[in-house]
Amino acid sequence: MRFQLTAVGLACGMLLAGCSGGGGSSDGAKAQSISFPFVGGPTLAAPPEVATVQLTATASGGGEVTFTSNTPDICTVNGATLSLIKAGECSVTANQAGGNGYTPASENQIFGIPKRSQTVIFRNPGALPLNSTPVPLVATTSIAGKAVTFTSSTPTVCTVSGNTMTKVDNGLCKITAQVVDDIYAPGTVVRSIPIGTAQADALTFLSGYKSTDQTNESGSIETYAGSSADGWWCATNWCGRTVPTDGSSFTWYYNIQPDSGNGLGGYMGVKLLAGGLAKLVENGDTPAGARIDAQTALKFKLAQNPEWFGNGNNGVDINLYLGHFAVKDGKACNVKLHATVMPTAAAATSYSVDLKDKFTIAESCGLTGLDLWTELQDYPIAQVEFSAVSANASMATAGTDKLTYSTQLTLTGPITFQ
Repeated sequence: MRFQLTAVGLACGMLLAGCSGGGGSSDGAKAQSISFPFVGGPTLAAPPEVATVQLTATASGGGEVTFTSNTPDICTVNGATLSLIKAGECSVTANQAGGNGYTPASENQIFGIPKRSQTVIFRNPGALPLNSTPVPLVATTSIAGKAVTFTSSTPTVCTVSGNTMTKVDNGLCKITAQVVDDIYAPGTVVRSIPIGTAQADALTFLSGYKSTDQTNESGSIETYAGSSADGWWCATNWCGRTVPTDGSSFTWYYNIQPDSGNGLGGYMGVKLLAGGLAKLVENGDTPAGARIDAQTALKFKLAQNPEWFGNGNNGVDINLYLGHFAVKDGKACNVKLHATVMPTAAAATSYSVDLKDKFTIAESCGLTGLDLWTELQDYPIAQVEFSAVSANASMATAGTDKLTYSTQLTLTGPITFQ
C-alpha cells in the first residue's frame, strides 16, 4: 500500500521585512515571497534504505532558495533532497537570504510522515476444552523477520507465556497478537477463544428488514425465480416480495400458473448482502461483511408454504459468498461455501447450521489448496443466499381459480453467526 506525505500544518508564510506591510523595508529593499509547494512522497523505506523526496521552492525575487530541517531526528536535508528518517512530523524551512534589492524571506512546511503498513495474520483455533493442555499460538506478519508478541487481556480465563496459552477457567479468552515497530504501523489482531462451557459472541449479519429491497443494515436484497412456464425467468406477476411494517420478516414467493403441470420445473432464491453493500466488488476483494472469529454456526428462522413443504422436495440451499475474489474463465468470481438444509416444519422454525461440518467450498474460483476455516478467518462473509433446491412444481394450491404451484420462503428475525 502506498502512503503519501500529509501536510498537517503551514507556518511562517510570507515574511515582510519589518512587518510594516508597506511592501518594503526602511532602507528601500523590496519584500519578497517564497512559493514552497507541498511535495508529497513515499512512506518510510525499509532499512537500510532511506526514502527521499526532492524539494522545490522559488523566491519572487529570483534568488537561490536553501532548505533547512527543523526536525533532524525525523528528517534531514541535503541540498534539495529530503530524507525520511522515522515517522512523525517533519518541519522544513525554505530560505532566501535576500539581496539585489530584496529582503530575506522564508516559508515553512510541516509534513506528516506515516509508517509503512503491515498485516498480522492470527487465526482463531476455535472452542477449546478446559483442561491442562497448553495451546501453541501461531501468528505471522507480512514483514519478514518481525516477531509477533501475544498478550492475554483475560488472565482469569487464560494466560500467555511467549507463544503458549494456558487455560485457567471457563470463559472467552481474549488474546492479542501484535507487532510494534518504529518503521511499520502497529499490526494488531484480537481473537476471542471460547474455553470450556463458553460460547462465542453472536455476530449479526442482519437484524431485520428496512424494506423489500434493503436490510436494516442497508444491505441490498436480490431475488430471482423462473420456470419452464415463463421462459425460466419470472417476468410475469407470479413473483413478489413482502415485508411487514415492523420489518421483522421477509417473504419471497413464486406462484407458477402453468397451462398444465406436465414436465414443470422451476427455481427461486434470495441473496442478502452484508450491511452497506449494494453488490459484491467486481474487480477485487469485498472488504465488508461478517468476519468470523470463533463463531461456528449460521443461525436463522425459516418458514415455507405448506405446498412446498408437503411435496417432499423442499430442501433449501444455503450459499455463503466470501470477500475472497479471483478471476475465473475471464469473469469475476467470489469463493462460495455451500450447505443444504431440509426444513422440519412449514411454520417458522429456528435452524443452526455448523460452519465447519455442514458447509463445503462449492466454488474455489480456480484457486487451489483452499481451507474452509482459513477462508472464514481471512475473508468476510459478504453475502448470504437461500434458494430452493427445487421450486414446488408438484403440489398445487387448493381452492384457486387457476392451476397454481406456489413456492414461498420467509425469513423471520435476525440472521446471525455464533
